[in-house]
Amino acid sequence: MTDDSKEKSGNLSLPDRAVLAIGNTAAWLVAVLIGIILVQVVLRYVFAKSFVVLEELQWHLYAVVFLLGLSYSYVKNAHVRLDVLHASFSRATKEKIEIIGIICFLWPMIYVFFMHSLPFVAESYRVGECSEAPLGLPYRWIIKSAIPIAFFLLFVVSASRLVQAVCYLKNKERI
Repeated sequence: MTDDSKEKSGNLSLPDRAVLAIGNTAAWLVAVLIGIILVQVVLRYVFAKSFVVLEELQWHLYAVVFLLGLSYSYVKNAHVRLDVLHASFSRATKEKIEIIGIICFLWPMIYVFFMHSLPFVAESYRVGECSEAPLGLPYRWIIKSAIPIAFFLLFVVSASRLVQAVCYLKNKERI
């Protein structure tokens, strides 16, 4: 069963459905981002005005969309892989590679990013970090909080995918 047909039939796990809902909601931030960019362009080139807060908001929204897109693309199976080789493998071989990839590569990377982001966010919150620009955005810890949240979501969906792969290998059918 393909990922799209699983999604339409409702055969996704609870973590997968939650991440898809978060991702679909975050996708609307792209529309907001485009609106902010258009406003900023019009202000700059028509009225010769520029607002630091709009520029920073652009960067922040882009960062949130990118970070939340990590787990979303994993659920949608839209992440980068060597499809030339992957397409020729049997389903069992693909599942074995997925298990090895998750445990040996993805989880260590998630661990490093997650564990290093926590003190980063905590320190930002502790010092009340804000933009260096006088009229910039306050509460920089909010945007920095997107980092551990994104990697936690990626861990959750990768754990779900690991369980699916193991179950397939045990039962020769995907749950």
